[in-house]
Amino acid sequence: MIDAGDLPDAGAKEFAVTFSRYTLHPTVRAALLRFLVHHNPFYLLSALCMVAACLALNTAISPHAGELLKVMALLGTLNLYEAILIVLGLFLIQKRGVIRDGRTLLFIEAPFLFDLMFLNAEAGSASFRYGMLLDVAVLALALIKTAIVLRVLCGRLPRHAFAYIALSLAALFLLPSGFKWIEHRGPITSVHFYFAWCGLGMLLAFWEMHGRLAGATIATEESRVATLIRRLYTALPLASLAAHLGMLHWVYLVPVTAADLSPVVIGLAIAVGRLLPLPLATPIRVVMPLMAILWSLDSAPALHMHLGRIQFTPALVAAGAAYLAYVYCFFLNRAIVLIGGAISAALFIALGPTFAQIAEATESAWQWAIHRIDDVTPKTPIQWGLTALAGAFGFLGLGAAVSFRKEPPAREGFDAAASPVPAPGTPGDG
Repeated sequence: MIDAGDLPDAGAKEFAVTFSRYTLHPTVRAALLRFLVHHNPFYLLSALCMVAACLALNTAISPHAGELLKVMALLGTLNLYEAILIVLGLFLIQKRGVIRDGRTLLFIEAPFLFDLMFLNAEAGSASFRYGMLLDVAVLALALIKTAIVLRVLCGRLPRHAFAYIALSLAALFLLPSGFKWIEHRGPITSVHFYFAWCGLGMLLAFWEMHGRLAGATIATEESRVATLIRRLYTALPLASLAAHLGMLHWVYLVPVTAADLSPVVIGLAIAVGRLLPLPLATPIRVVMPLMAILWSLDSAPALHMHLGRIQFTPALVAAGAAYLAYVYCFFLNRAIVLIGGAISAALFIALGPTFAQIAEATESAWQWAIHRIDDVTPKTPIQWGLTALAGAFGFLGLGAAVSFRKEPPAREGFDAAASPVPAPGTPGDG
């Protein structure tokens, strides 16, 4: 506060009194200062400004009109901003111990890292050649940034988690270029989107499997911030991939159907094991695969795929995936037998004989057996006598074989160890 008595002239004193009247009360000013220091909203304001800039510039710049270089410049600026967020966040956590601010910076960086601004998708869908090069470059940068964050926070690079994140990032960043490559060879149809959603469902299932595999290898001294960031970096690419698929449906004018989402529902049925305890997850795991089978009947695309006599449809694919989900969730200890049996049955149905062929072969075998029995059946008294004679000797041999396999019983009242045989010439040997 300005003290009016310390000022030399009357004009300055009047200004100090006026300024003191309109300044904040000391208690309010202290509370505001405490809020700014504790919550530090400037990082969030910075992120909101960057999001607004990305949305505005992405709307103004059209890579389809030959402005791909401008998009690349915007991506370069965004990657520089991400690098500053990562370096500052890790420095605050590791060197200064300011956990809250560092964690906030890493949270803010995550949506930019996983292309929730759709800049990479926009560039990748403009040109296959340049888009693929740009996708690969951005993917490499994303992997480097992810590896640095996990390595610094966890004390080492968690290999299982990083491998899964790398797989998710590859699917996320290469998806637009993949659709552009398909577009050069024909129109994009609902079948292509169905298989893309199947990929997302498989990633969801792998998420739970990766957690089961890597759960025992996570270091126990890993900090809470490291665990939180690792889980965020594992789950956020899946949400971004779903958002990108929804955007591509709009770009290629292909409607989203329930059949498209059925693989995702089965993947969620498996992944829910990492989100809920077992008693709560069990009914969800029972119901969701059945729901996915029903959803696969709604506006299902024709897959035009077959194996032998089996014609693949989304309902059949959903039924097979639901069977695998039930085996994994409830009968994992018998998975080899159950999955092997199902594969054998499917191959037999697809490549083996038909039911008509099996019935015809059974009838032929039965007739052949009847004729052979009739040929060897005795018909005259001499044949019956010779057959009975052969049976007599045969059964005699079998009886002897059974008798010789039996152990001889011990004699009653005779103990060979207690009553040794007397030597010849001794008394009593007669």
